[in-house]
Amino acid sequence: MDVGSLLLSAETQAARVEGILLADPVLAALWRMETSLLEAAASVGLEGERISTQGMVLRLTSGTAMDEDARAAEMALKVLTVIRRPGDPFGAPVAALRRIEAAAAPIGQARDEGDRLEDAELPLVVEAGRTWSHVPILAGWRAAASYAFRSRRSSPVAERLVFMAVEGAARHLQGLSPDRRVGRDELDERAGGLLMPAAAGWIVPPSVSLTRTGFRVWSPMTGLATFLEAATRSLSHDLGHLGTLRHELARLTAMTSSAHGRSRLGDLITYLKTQPVVSSAMVMDHLGVTRRTALSLIGELVDAGCLSNLTARSTSRFWALPSLAARMGQARGAGAARRGVCAGSERSSERMKQIGASERMKEGRDEGQLDRIMADLDAAMSGLDDVVRRAGGRERKEQ
Repeated sequence: MDVGSLLLSAETQAARVEGILLADPVLAALWRMETSLLEAAASVGLEGERISTQGMVLRLTSGTAMDEDARAAEMALKVLTVIRRPGDPFGAPVAALRRIEAAAAPIGQARDEGDRLEDAELPLVVEAGRTWSHVPILAGWRAAASYAFRSRRSSPVAERLVFMAVEGAARHLQGLSPDRRVGRDELDERAGGLLMPAAAGWIVPPSVSLTRTGFRVWSPMTGLATFLEAATRSLSHDLGHLGTLRHELARLTAMTSSAHGRSRLGDLITYLKTQPVVSSAMVMDHLGVTRRTALSLIGELVDAGCLSNLTARSTSRFWALPSLAARMGQARGAGAARRGVCAGSERSSERMKQIGASERMKEGRDEGQLDRIMADLDAAMSGLDDVVRRAGGRERKEQ
């Protein structure tokens, strides 16, 4: 399938997902909450870090993490805050991209200032996407490619965050999604990304797309076709998953009607519709109840099949809606596969990083090369126009 057809397929699936989310804001909030957790873990995992979504959530809910996950979980937390609130790349490109860079910086590693973009370059990155804002996926991809080239691929995590920020902003610019921009709430960010409500318009999570059914390489300057195939398949999964989420919301609503007397079950269910992962401490704090009451309410929902325990332990437990619990399990399997691809050793990720660094050293920052990259992406749009014209011609003949 040519790139134009792949792009049309991906945008069609994205539009279907977006339409469902626009029709049901509660469903949209829940889906973005789930997807942002998975994207943060997957993005860090793509860099060869040992990460599990369960370990990341445990870090966020209880302040603890397994030893092998502690550093990666901290990185994922930083990424998560930006996924939830990407900022306004079109209106304030410098602020939005600097925040992305700060979130993408590896824990404990000094940034190479030689690859740090100047303030004057950041609007150019965003403008590369705005040019094609009527095709949001291509807009995000062009911006990511521009950032990747200008930064000499110093931060693939930042490239993926640029993609999400611009793709979501482009959807709003075209009137495909409401304006979800909000001011940065430092208190909210200190509370942790898990507690931060999503204020974003993105539809295509790049890391989740690339790791959902195996691993594909993130390569914004050359890998558009591969990414579109992965994104289309992932969005198809999401269309089915949204039906599952809607069913779970309906089941929670039914549980609300069964609550009797002074039970706080209804309040807990309302909380779960915006916060799909909870610990007993979170329930205690939010509802103002004792630990015994919190565990009793959680137990009712577990018995009814509305919550799943994600930890095989008697302490530091946390629970999630069954759909998210299942997706977290899938994400952990993908992480294991990634480590297998990396030759199953700790040294392999270091070798990959060294190879990547060597390749970046060879890359220049020739603006002519950047123009050629953008021309290739524009050709993808031309291919999309051809596909649409052919489809339109067939419809007229059939009429």
